[in-house]
Amino acid sequence: MTQQRSNTKTPERTNEAKKPPRIKMNSGNKLAAPKREGYQRYWAITGPDHPGKLEQMQAAYWDFVEVDGKRIEQAAGKGNTHVLMEIEQRYYDEDMQDQQKRAIDATQKNTQALGDSEYVPLGQKNVVEREII
Repeated sequence: MTQQRSNTKTPERTNEAKKPPRIKMNSGNKLAAPKREGYQRYWAITGPDHPGKLEQMQAAYWDFVEVDGKRIEQAAGKGNTHVLMEIEQRYYDEDMQDQQKRAIDATQKNTQALGDSEYVPLGQKNVVEREII
């Protein structure tokens, strides 16, 4: 025996006009934080799965972001915590340049063995050309 669907519409909600606009669950960033001029911010994760992370960041000149003397933290699950940290932009830029240089060097090392018949983009001497920003 098959059931037939009813063609009746679901009644309109009577309080729909009174509600504010709907915000979808995936539309916001729960770890959003205000920017600070001249600094780069980062949510560090710490806890049993990440021992020593905060100490490592502090040694690299990252500082805790605090409001009224309290760290800004957010639960991360499984006993871990997100902690908002910041570093001066000049140190951040220096770290990013070092990271970019290491990535370029590793890529060049891995592509040095190009044969004569392998493709190299037009205008380039090799597959990877250094461009430091």
